[in-house]
Amino acid sequence: MSQPMPIGLVREVDSYVRSELADAKKFDNREPLDESGVWSLHRLVERAYAQGWQEGAEAESERARARASRAEL
Repeated sequence: MSQPMPIGLVREVDSYVRSELADAKKFDNREPLDESGVWSLHRLVERAYAQGWQEGAEAESERARARASRAEL
């Protein structure tokens, strides 16, 4: 199952894939990404985004804890 990801990132991945496929047609030393490779690239970006989201949520929780601690002073 796919992870939630901003549409802008989906478009960036697809733009990258189109660029890679175009380069593979133009240059002898390039191989095109197959559909499995494209799928894997999307999953990689999804995991990276999810990790960033989690880190951001943890950072916000830490800021809230510090704010509450200061309020007790």
